[in-house]
Amino acid sequence: MKRFFLLLIIALMFPFILIAQEETEKLSVGFSGYVGYNFFFDTYESATTRDELVYLYPLAEDLDANGDDLNKNFHAQMISVESRARLTASGLSAFGAKSKAVIEGDFLGTGQDYTRMFRLRHAFAQLDWDKAQLLVGQTWHPMFVTGCYPGVFSFGAGAPFHPLNRAPQIRYTFKPTSNLDFMGALLMHGDFKSVGPTDALQNSGVPDMQFQFRFHNDFIYTGFTAGYKILQPRTEVTLTNTKTDEKIGSYNFQVFAKFTTSPLIIKVEGIYGENLSHLVMIGGYGASEDPLLIGNEDYSYTNLRTLSLWSEVITNFDVLNAGIFFGYSQNMGAGEDYFSLNYARGENLHSIMRISPRVQYTSGKMTFILEHMFTSAIYGSTFDSKGKADETADPTFNHRIQLGAKYSF
Repeated sequence: MKRFFLLLIIALMFPFILIAQEETEKLSVGFSGYVGYNFFFDTYESATTRDELVYLYPLAEDLDANGDDLNKNFHAQMISVESRARLTASGLSAFGAKSKAVIEGDFLGTGQDYTRMFRLRHAFAQLDWDKAQLLVGQTWHPMFVTGCYPGVFSFGAGAPFHPLNRAPQIRYTFKPTSNLDFMGALLMHGDFKSVGPTDALQNSGVPDMQFQFRFHNDFIYTGFTAGYKILQPRTEVTLTNTKTDEKIGSYNFQVFAKFTTSPLIIKVEGIYGENLSHLVMIGGYGASEDPLLIGNEDYSYTNLRTLSLWSEVITNFDVLNAGIFFGYSQNMGAGEDYFSLNYARGENLHSIMRISPRVQYTSGKMTFILEHMFTSAIYGSTFDSKGKADETADPTFNHRIQLGAKYSF
């Protein structure tokens, strides 16, 4: 009888025990971000966007009737549109995992015409188990490796030498040990699309596919990324009003490493791939046959290949730090005959190079930064049949001197 009453009491109290356990989980909401300020000078007209805040490379020489370069001009800009806000929710479990959700935005807009308008940067939900993670929503493309990217002050994290892309995706990461990660992701291109028809990836019906391996400990963070995407630039041959299923696939490959010591942090990365324009890098695709010669017939496509290398060395102190960034990127041409469709970024370039030293001082939540960004570009005067430029032209140069401030909260 006593055992019966004991079991009855436990049964009656069980819902309250569950409620008590649930009450130990509390939703935690955090608000963070920063106010950013940029004041910079340029010495040469350049490819930029967002009121010149996002800098790519200097333009080609443009001589007037007197032989003076029309692009050799000195001008200044002052802007704060990169200021951002981030809302994070966490603390509750779901499906046996710790859950988190993030929404973040800034004021750069989704294009030059929308600068100073609020835009969505990140919006994702994440589940973390002991040896796995599932992420759904919009966040960094896997080729923007959050554990190894340039810490430069200039907005864009080292673009166009380093990938810059955020995209809607579903991403699964398997973590067999605390030092190993295997990640696979399916993505659709959102604000960051390949140059050319903006619906080319959607038309193909196949998401951008990426795989990444990472190894990390207190000293080294290293790994590689490999991916493949398929575009269908058009569904109809306009001149004949006939259906077309012509597609083009392109691959990307990336290796990266970061070494952390008490006095220094060293980062290196190499990227080789086809049509990297959706990553705000040079490259793209065109036709493999001359559209003007084949008349009303459909034509196939071919990719421009891009090689990009960058490295960075920065000090690792609490208050005063210095760093230097070096980047190099080259148009490697196509694998077959190339005819321009204007579906590429910098297809008339041979190569671009950047050296960017900086110094920054932090006190509390406030950081002041001084950076000199020297960028050169070599444009081709002649091109071979595969769209690869020669290296005989004189380079153009731009010096950008930047003074910036950030107040983080």
